[in-house]
Amino acid sequence: MKRITAIALVLIMVLCLVSCASSGDGSVSGTYKLYALDYDEGHAVFADEFFSGENYVLLKDGGKAEMCLEDDVADATWKMSGDRITVTLDDGDMEGTLKDGILTLVSDGSNLYFVKDGASTEGIKAVTLDELLHGLVDEPNTSEGSELQRKWNGWYYGCLDINGSEGGWESANGLTFDAAMRVELDADGHGTLIIYDPYGAFAVNPDHNNRYVVIDCHADASYLYGDSGTAFDYDINTSDWIVVRNLDNQDKLNVGSSYTDENGNKLGYDFTFLPWGDRWEKETYQQFIPHFDEYLAKLDEGWSDPFGELSDPLGTDSGNSGGNAGGDRTGTKLDVNGRGILNVYYPAEQFEYDDTYGKLKNEATGVGILIDPMLGATNLAELKQSYEENNSDEDDYSLKETTLNGYKAIVMTYSDWLGATMRIDVDFGGNHDGWYGVSFVVSGDSLSDCDTDVVWSIINSMELVK
Repeated sequence: MKRITAIALVLIMVLCLVSCASSGDGSVSGTYKLYALDYDEGHAVFADEFFSGENYVLLKDGGKAEMCLEDDVADATWKMSGDRITVTLDDGDMEGTLKDGILTLVSDGSNLYFVKDGASTEGIKAVTLDELLHGLVDEPNTSEGSELQRKWNGWYYGCLDINGSEGGWESANGLTFDAAMRVELDADGHGTLIIYDPYGAFAVNPDHNNRYVVIDCHADASYLYGDSGTAFDYDINTSDWIVVRNLDNQDKLNVGSSYTDENGNKLGYDFTFLPWGDRWEKETYQQFIPHFDEYLAKLDEGWSDPFGELSDPLGTDSGNSGGNAGGDRTGTKLDVNGRGILNVYYPAEQFEYDDTYGKLKNEATGVGILIDPMLGATNLAELKQSYEENNSDEDDYSLKETTLNGYKAIVMTYSDWLGATMRIDVDFGGNHDGWYGVSFVVSGDSLSDCDTDVVWSIINSMELVK
């Protein structure tokens, strides 16, 4: 299954949208009962598999409405423009379409299908969950759909380039990261655009499979337009967020923008994509994309998207307990705010947390991660000097500067008779209630045990609590 989280989105979508005005049209008034919901790519499942009680939307004359989910009724308003409809609740809007007695409300690429009495449900093609999970349903015919859907919908693979950044982000200029994009539009060209960091190397959001960008959008024959949403957790600039086709290669998509925070730190970025399956044979970018060879290997294995058959990101090796690049870490959040001001996420099936020592431990591999918030006036210059004085004569010693979630950081490694150590010191860029930053001290039998994708996915998941 490629999007299990669609079920959870359905349950919260009425609480996390934006507001608008209302009007009415008596010709479409009536009760629309919940019939089905999107579950997997190209598949809808009957709603009674997941919802109990009464579930409907009642559109009243004069623009009044009410929504009922599992017997919980909320007042609402509605308005229409052509086939487009907006249902507004106290907590925000639900956008969608209303056509031929089918009310479709959309959130984050997932649809709820409400059907008016007497309307045909033939176009929805809903199935039972058992049929879907046991392979009793034919795969959708991707050649179907409107011209805009055929032109834009699907998976893309490419890269994120950081450039034009200033302040705290300046040191990231020139770096390139893998990126994967999913576009899902309805027949009228409205839908969602989501861009993922499939290896969890730069934009780690463990609750959302490492998403760089989540945008509601619309398209015409030439462009995709960002209507609202976030890029790197900041609201997008809609005037910048227009995805264009390259003049020399119409399959190649480009979009770039920037964001400047209240402290003057500017993040500048550009995305470049080709359709999933393209081998970039004539593209110079392939020599810069960090995991390009792994992408080609996945194509040779028959992967049709970056999540594969197990709903895991590109970098996940499901058979290797020591190497998970940005997999599903939503289950366990480690709150270390008693000793600092940050949260981290970790895969509980691989690591256990010892609160006495403030340390994550993988019993199978012996790898430990000590999480040590730094107090007082320590700074990276002093730490670097200390490492040069005390560790530079050790085996495998190295020291380099980098960035972690936009913060300056240094990475120091060495080996001795006890094993190997990789230490990452992060500077938060100021005093936060007495706390200067955080150190992640990774220990193992060898540096190859310490420097793994799963270790970096944990470290990159750090969230500064302000």
